[in-house]
Amino acid sequence: MDFVKISFFIALSFLFQTSIVAQDWTSYQSQQQINDLVDTGDELLMATDAGLVVLNKSTLEKTIFNKSNSNLTNNHIQSISQAPDGTTWIGVYDVLLLRFDGTDFEDPTMADSDVIDDNTELYDFKIAPNGDFWIGTNDGIFHRQGQDWTHYDQDDLGSSLFHIWDMEINAAGEVFVASIDLHKFANGVWSNLTEGADLQNYNSADLFTSSTGDLYMAGHLDQISRYDGAQWESSAIDFNGSQVLKFTEDVDGNVYFNSQRNGIYRLENDAWVQQVDPQATIFSNVTDYFHIDDQNNRWMNRNIHLSVNQGGSIQTVLISDHTLESVGTRNINKGANGKMYFTTGSEENFSVLDTDGNWSFLPKPSMAIPFALFNDILALADDNIWLISSDGFYHYDGSDWELYSTLTGKGLDIDSQGRIYILSSNKVSILDNGTISEYNSGNSDITSLDLSGHGIDADDNLWIATTDWDVDNVIQKLSSAGVWTSYSAVDHPAFVRPVGDFHFDSAGNVWIAEGSGPGAIKFDGLEFSNPFIGNIGQMANYDINSIESDATGKLYFGHSFGVTTLLDGVWGDLLVEDLPQFDVSPSAMVQFDDAGTLWWGSNIYGVFSNSPIITSTTNAVLKQNASILIYPNPASMYATLDFATSKNTAVKLLIYNSLGQLVSSSDLGMFSEGNSQYTIDLSRFSKGVYKIQLQLGNENSTQTLIVQ
Repeated sequence: MDFVKISFFIALSFLFQTSIVAQDWTSYQSQQQINDLVDTGDELLMATDAGLVVLNKSTLEKTIFNKSNSNLTNNHIQSISQAPDGTTWIGVYDVLLLRFDGTDFEDPTMADSDVIDDNTELYDFKIAPNGDFWIGTNDGIFHRQGQDWTHYDQDDLGSSLFHIWDMEINAAGEVFVASIDLHKFANGVWSNLTEGADLQNYNSADLFTSSTGDLYMAGHLDQISRYDGAQWESSAIDFNGSQVLKFTEDVDGNVYFNSQRNGIYRLENDAWVQQVDPQATIFSNVTDYFHIDDQNNRWMNRNIHLSVNQGGSIQTVLISDHTLESVGTRNINKGANGKMYFTTGSEENFSVLDTDGNWSFLPKPSMAIPFALFNDILALADDNIWLISSDGFYHYDGSDWELYSTLTGKGLDIDSQGRIYILSSNKVSILDNGTISEYNSGNSDITSLDLSGHGIDADDNLWIATTDWDVDNVIQKLSSAGVWTSYSAVDHPAFVRPVGDFHFDSAGNVWIAEGSGPGAIKFDGLEFSNPFIGNIGQMANYDINSIESDATGKLYFGHSFGVTTLLDGVWGDLLVEDLPQFDVSPSAMVQFDDAGTLWWGSNIYGVFSNSPIITSTTNAVLKQNASILIYPNPASMYATLDFATSKNTAVKLLIYNSLGQLVSSSDLGMFSEGNSQYTIDLSRFSKGVYKIQLQLGNENSTQTLIVQ
């Protein structure tokens, strides 16, 4: 949707007279799911990947505590535990313990050990009946008695000790630790309860002690085990690739567990029986957490959705302030309707943010195959959205999706005539008035290599990037007049492997990321260059994934640490705080919205925004040439055109929407020499970016107007 982006950038370039100063990043990381909880009777205190969520069980109102409003230093809370004295402590992923006093986090505590470093991760945290702290990590077990810490590793428990996925402490103070084997700590001595038995744990294994004192353990993917203090009993369950997630118990002593993709099971006469559960049905039997409280209310979680069944009445709320269901962000798209569309790793929904700051869901196509990759969205209106995926080409009419074509691909773009271009691995297909045609190696100059990127510039030229590790890589241009031009990496050594969407800045330069690194490729119409070469010492990261530019002409290069900027030869960094900057593998994308906010999304770390501060503005659009001025801009009901003519001139007014479609045409009549004004009634125009063109005799003058 480069035409939409260019229209917006041109509009802003006239609005802002001075440069933009960036503020700090705002986190929109997804809570993603409940990792652990404490039930106080009145409230649920839920540990999530993006803070602590405190939910009033009666009103279902929530409060979220994170780095932005508390003493937290890491939003990823892995575990939470309540001490015998009633205090609540959390365990943060970087092995820091903090006491939650109801309004903030205090008394930061960390194990006193040389073992803990930046790579140590906390998996579980429990407080024993005597007040001792127990921490399970990927570096063994840490135990605090009073103020003294002890570290237990393979030297103490044997070679079967691996990552400590879960711990359980019973009423007698016995500590059970789930690693590859199940270890028990009692009376100061460790023992291996599963040594020699056909039992083995796995990642995310769960332990649970029932009211009868039995210990339940999720072992292999198809095995549930129960230990009565003397011997083991095991049950095999055909999960078809699913797994046990969390045990719980109702007020009658019935034991349940929820599974990853098979819903709820209950223990009946020593057999686990799958339940027909209305809550699990709401989530299509896909659940993350299950908890039954002392009032027999059933709480069930699926990513950021939480439902409660209170006596047969089911209510569903969000444990998040937004609708981003996963930190795995695949794409960010801005629609012609001004809305932002976020594609995350969730299989259920797209997340949508409108121009008023309201979040909503757009369901993904129900007919799509499981685990289909939804690669790109083209939103032309609320009732006209196109989606390309790994299993088909879909259209949304405002109420439901339909599979428009079995055509698969990885990118969408549109020209000013409304033709949609679909990028596949070996062709570019064009949807024009309901008919699909294509350019391929048999009917065009496209090579038979892998097509790695495309884009449409302001003049409706199609740009295509083609890559292959063993063959010469190519950038191609198909002009709106149908002329092909090819640029070979052999002839233009400034680029090696162009990858991703093309970006077209306000100066007319063509940009694309350099897939072999470093940096990005620039084409000024005459030659290719890579401005990163010779300057990589001035930036935090040069492994570029996506490119945008703002009103001042500043370039924004998205990478795994945040954004590197370039303006007038000066490099800068807008780094997202606290991301691990030794990890260069995550891909990232950047996108501006209509308000000028920069959005950054990562396929590992989630979504962040950076809102600019406008240091100086004018109430009117600066003249593109000496003949036209529009004010106010942005406008809502009316806008005034101020223009000058050098002689008696016939004037015609043309208005185009952000897709380049003509939406209004008016002959204004003859105007005498000098300055004139004309008022446009905007009441019938929807919010968005419009191109205003005055035809002054044989001359054209164009400006951009934002209707809000």
